[in-house]
Amino acid sequence: MIDLPDVLARLEQPAYTGENRCLPCTAINVVIAITLAVGIGVATTAPVGALALTVFLGLIRLRGYLVPGTPTITRRYFPDRLLAVFGKSPSDALTVETVSPDTLETVLTDTTVATEHGDEIRLAPSFQRQWNERLPRDGAPEPRSDDVRSMLGADEIRQLGDASYVLDGRTQVRWESTAALAADVAAAAELRTRLEGWDALAVDERRDLLTGLRVLRDRCPACDSGVTTTAERLEHCCRRPRVGIRSVCEACDRPLVEVVVTESSADPWLELAGVTVADDSASTP
Repeated sequence: MIDLPDVLARLEQPAYTGENRCLPCTAINVVIAITLAVGIGVATTAPVGALALTVFLGLIRLRGYLVPGTPTITRRYFPDRLLAVFGKSPSDALTVETVSPDTLETVLTDTTVATEHGDEIRLAPSFQRQWNERLPRDGAPEPRSDDVRSMLGADEIRQLGDASYVLDGRTQVRWESTAALAADVAAAAELRTRLEGWDALAVDERRDLLTGLRVLRDRCPACDSGVTTTAERLEHCCRRPRVGIRSVCEACDRPLVEVVVTESSADPWLELAGVTVADDSASTP
């Protein structure tokens, strides 16, 4: 027997509905739905057309759109005055085509998510405020699987632990803590409203961008206490040394960032975090 609630949950896209719903996108999709339904009704019968319209509107209600890519269409082709009616502007979203550790700092500053203060990179106050408002109000509860699926653009997701999942039956991902996961879910929801091209980014690119944002946080997303970020050289008996960068809440001791990279690729992360490798290196067996 078909589990209707489960089917509806799989269809739902929280990233494009509720407070994240784009009204211009909804409007254009409703027009498309009516046009298609009328065509189907003319080609077949009126009841069939009415049924098609009901299905189309149901999909728009659950997913926020009928035709993928509508946000790009509306920003590109809607007149500025029409976008303004819905509180939108062509400048609301900046385009991001690719993300890597080497380009992370540039992407964050070019999209005004972060700003330069001398030699430091800091979160832009407006982004930090909106990010914090999207965080759970009662600490760091475990996010819904649907939120994680939407954040990473997966079709299917299976939870393994408190902060680990399998995407589409093949890719395993994990976070340092539920606090880090909750921070990423909240940041991704805000980035989707600011960055054109977010949905086209691969899973690794999205995770690099979200990890970079967590590196810039100076307050814990769970308890709002201060965060300490350190870097150390990790020795290993069987491979070349690596560099570990770690951010931990000073009060609740939740780990927020744990990045381990080769020495040759550590500079972008060190510069973003504003730290240097500690002299007293730690040994890893």
